[in-house]
Amino acid sequence: MSMAQIVAIALVATVLCIMIKEQRPEISLLIAIVTGVLIFMSICDRLSILLSLLEETAQKAGVGEGYFAIVLKVTGIAYLAQFGMQLCADAGQTSIASKIELAGKVIIMVISAPVLLSLLDVVMGLV
Repeated sequence: MSMAQIVAIALVATVLCIMIKEQRPEISLLIAIVTGVLIFMSICDRLSILLSLLEETAQKAGVGEGYFAIVLKVTGIAYLAQFGMQLCADAGQTSIASKIELAGKVIIMVISAPVLLSLLDVVMGLV
């Protein structure tokens, strides 16, 4: 799906949400959530292309598979957490959105701990 198509779908959904919101807020929210999910799903095929290019580049650069996997996981978690937070915020559930943010940060720290510990070992070796 092209960017123009994504924007067109988003604009149509936005207009529908605005028109329906006062009389049927639950339908308006459902339209917003479904639109967000559809847009997310439409870019998944492009993500696979990007991942292939990044893997190839990492192999050429000699980056260890473990480190590369950690970077990909952290990036994926950050994007998913942001997406979930925005959906909850759109629904007026800022408290739940903040919990998603906290969970994302904690999970990112846990996953990236091996990289941070390796970096700390290198720094300690220089001292």
